[in-house]
Amino acid sequence: MMYFPVFTQIEGKRCLIVGGGKVAARKVHTLLQYRADVVVIAKKVCDEIKEVLPEKSIFEDFIKNAESDFLEKEIQKAVLVVAATSSREENHRAAELCHAYHILVNVADSEAESSFIFPSVVRKGNISIGINSGTGSPAVSKQIRCQIEKAVPDYYADIAIFMGELRQYVKANFEEEAMRRYILKTAAAKAFSKERVLTENEIKEIIRQGQND
Repeated sequence: MMYFPVFTQIEGKRCLIVGGGKVAARKVHTLLQYRADVVVIAKKVCDEIKEVLPEKSIFEDFIKNAESDFLEKEIQKAVLVVAATSSREENHRAAELCHAYHILVNVADSEAESSFIFPSVVRKGNISIGINSGTGSPAVSKQIRCQIEKAVPDYYADIAIFMGELRQYVKANFEEEAMRRYILKTAAAKAFSKERVLTENEIKEIIRQGQND
């Protein structure tokens, strides 16, 4: 099965994890890397989660009454949900609620019930590369991730930040689209060829050349 890759901004947004074991802990770790507001609700929460989340973000031993509407209310507050309990019944219940309220959900034990999946991720600074093999095999994605991690040097992250800042400067100071494209394209090519961010004098030289052409 093929999946369409989508990148979404979750910084400061509520992401709910239903479950408190090892699988849930891995999802918590991933979401925290993107500064999400992560909340965990589970019968029991492992130490790995308690070490990284504040007490106010953990609701432990809540799923005692199957008729309780607590889970439903929490799901409605979230932009995405991960159902990662050890119970097929509880995961199914969380998935049904998410689908009813059109909330994105990843179900750890059911790809069919999931509306999104967690890719294998290569992260270098602000650069994120998501990998899904379409085979359902995490081992395949892991091997691809290892190869990409080796192929993408750390300095790419510095260049990405540098180019983002340069883009804002160019947009604010140059009205002609052709000039903007020239500066950014030339600067990116030069930065990657030198394997570092450019100096102020190098940027000025690129601008001068663009104005003279």
